[in-house]
Amino acid sequence: MNAQTSQTGQTHHIKLSGRLVFSDHAEFRHLLNQITAAKVESCIIDLSELQSIDSSGLGMFMVALETGKENGWSLTLRSPQGHVKALIELGKFDKLLNVEK
Repeated sequence: MNAQTSQTGQTHHIKLSGRLVFSDHAEFRHLLNQITAAKVESCIIDLSELQSIDSSGLGMFMVALETGKENGWSLTLRSPQGHVKALIELGKFDKLLNVEK
């Protein structure tokens, strides 16, 4: 997983690229800690360049949702494509998470 982060006002932005898999769990948790420490109101994770995801990666989005709820920030997944979009829809994660097309 490659992640580029930035912040605009009260929104934290993360752009993911490459693959999001089990071995990225620690790095993803570190990103969640950064978001919480920044005391923002929302986080947008841009998935437009994420090429693949496994079940652990999908689970990380659920961890992010719960972390946000516990710490006062909302989560939006933006622009999933191809394989990533298909798995989000197949697993009905788009019903649990805010996913912008």
